Order: sequence, then C-alpha cells, then structure tokens
Amino acid sequence: MQKLIRYVFAPKKLIDHKLNRNQLIIKRNIRGYDPEKWADLFQQNDKSRIFEHKNRTVLRHEIVSFSPEDNSKITRETLQDIAKWYLKHRSDSMGVCGVHWEESIHLHFIISGVGMDGKSTRISRQDFKDFKIKLQDYQQERYPELSKSIVNHSKKKKWR
Repeated sequence: MQKLIRYVFAPKKLIDHKLNRNQLIIKRNIRGYDPEKWADLFQQNDKSRIFEHKNRTVLRHEIVSFSPEDNSKITRETLQDIAKWYLKHRSDSMGVCGVHWEESIHLHFIISGVGMDGKSTRISRQDFKDFKIKLQDYQQERYPELSKSIVNHSKKKKWR
C-alpha cells in the first residue's frame, strides 16, 4: 500500500521541470496532504468494512491517460475538474489523485476498497464500463478540444 502511494506521489513524477508545471493532487474524503500518512488513513477506513474476508481489496489503483497530441490543450483546471468528477462519481469512498506530467499526461487514482458506508467499492465489469462511458461523455461535453484523448468505451472488444 505504501509502495503504491509513494510511487504515485513521488515528487519527480508530480513535477514537470521541462514545462515548469507544479504538482497537482486532488483528494476526496481524506485529510491532509502528507502521502506518508495516507496509508494509515486507508487502513483505518478499511476497519469499518462490513464484510470481512481475507482476500479483500484495501486499495484500487485506476489510471486515466490522455493522448500526447492533446498535451498543449490540457490545463491544470481541466485535470482538476476531471479528477474531481471521477472521484465523486466512482464511489463514495476515500480517494486521492496525482497527475503525472509525462509524455502522455495521466491521472493516477487511489481509491479505498471500502466506501464511507463500510461496503465494498467493487463494481462489476459492466458497471465499470458504464462508468467509463459516462466519464467519456463528460469529457467530450466539457472538453471537446481533447478529441485525441477519447477512447470509445462503447465498442465491443475484439478478442484474439
């Protein structure tokens, strides 16, 4: 858990020295800005889980990536808005998001495996697909200029 948090919130990943972009961290239902304390908060939250079992998921790690072709159109405000929307609509749980300013700008989400109500934040594949389609619709509606970063989640996957 601490290893994931340290990776996502490593200062060298969060700051873009080439283009002088500072770190951007978005949080929901979590206190403070010290990543070293977040693991304890996630573990403490996990103790409120209604159904205990040994193979439970304490944290979920999800990523939203943007096309390098859209980098010049992506602002801090855009990323902050998308991240807040994601954390609000993904589940009612603790969550943090860190922006990695790499060739392909991407958002790393760490979401608690248990919601504020003590129930698991697990959702079915179909529900997650539906969520990604809603995120895609939100992005297209609010940020049509990010046209290169649209992934058509409503298409069926081709299995080989």
